[in-house]
Amino acid sequence: MQYCPYTLYPVGALSARSAAQPREGVLLRGDNGGYACLQAWPELGDAPLEYELDALRDGTPLRLGERALKCMEIDGEARAKGVNLFSGLRIPRSHATLTVSATPSQVYNLHQKGFRVGKIKVIPKIAATVDRLVNLAAMVPDWKWRVDFNCTLSPEAALKFWEELSDAMKQRIDYVEDPCAYDVTVWQQLQDAGMPLGYDMPVTEGHIPARTSKPMMRIVKPARHHSNTGHPVFQNNMDHPIGQCWAAYNAALFYNDKPENEVPLCGLVTQNIYKPNDFSEALGLDITPDFVPPAGTGLGFDELLAAQPWKTL
Repeated sequence: MQYCPYTLYPVGALSARSAAQPREGVLLRGDNGGYACLQAWPELGDAPLEYELDALRDGTPLRLGERALKCMEIDGEARAKGVNLFSGLRIPRSHATLTVSATPSQVYNLHQKGFRVGKIKVIPKIAATVDRLVNLAAMVPDWKWRVDFNCTLSPEAALKFWEELSDAMKQRIDYVEDPCAYDVTVWQQLQDAGMPLGYDMPVTEGHIPARTSKPMMRIVKPARHHSNTGHPVFQNNMDHPIGQCWAAYNAALFYNDKPENEVPLCGLVTQNIYKPNDFSEALGLDITPDFVPPAGTGLGFDELLAAQPWKTL
């Protein structure tokens, strides 16, 4: 196996737990000629990147490494056959992914590009977050919102956030993702107060140990886990364009035979959250809700991948 380090430069803080600092990851090339990316988020509970790479060297991959190996396997098989993995698949449309520092003008520009739902990362300062959400929402009156706290609130603060919203604003909330650490009693109270919930971080191996009485939106990130049930929102790991394509492929494969009205907006278009690089430029910087995969075999980017300075892992 070979690897090539990369660095992505955010245009703003990417979560309540992450500063606007460069993100380090690696591209991987398997012995079968398949590719993947591996980008860890230690502040969100991942093992550090070095641990993931050491585990791959030892043949005992951790969670991200296991999924990267699966990506390389599938990508390599397609490249060997000379086929594009997206051929014949319908890729779900995407919400707009917004950084913590997103501005009204950025939101308005995304509206002009056709986005009608915004996924926004917010900080655990209730008054400031409510004011900012209301100000952004005022720019795009027909948008719905997905609000992600990354489990940074206490149960009391989560309830306070919901109570601080006007009834009109509450109607525009698609779901609140990970407001606080998962606890069935606490999350049931939030649901009883009217808060629609989505879950990602509080879940161990993709499963909630005890469920509330109302459905919640499940977030699936193919860089972390696999899903074959329900109607989840697929998102990438805010990683390299190779990771974007892996998430888009999984979403397309999952929903390909589902009726269009059962396919939720996903989080696959994220080129806008990092400064441009060769791969994001090839993917396309004039973003819309439609993810447009790159040309080439497998997940694409044939020439760019071949030109990288590969080293033995």
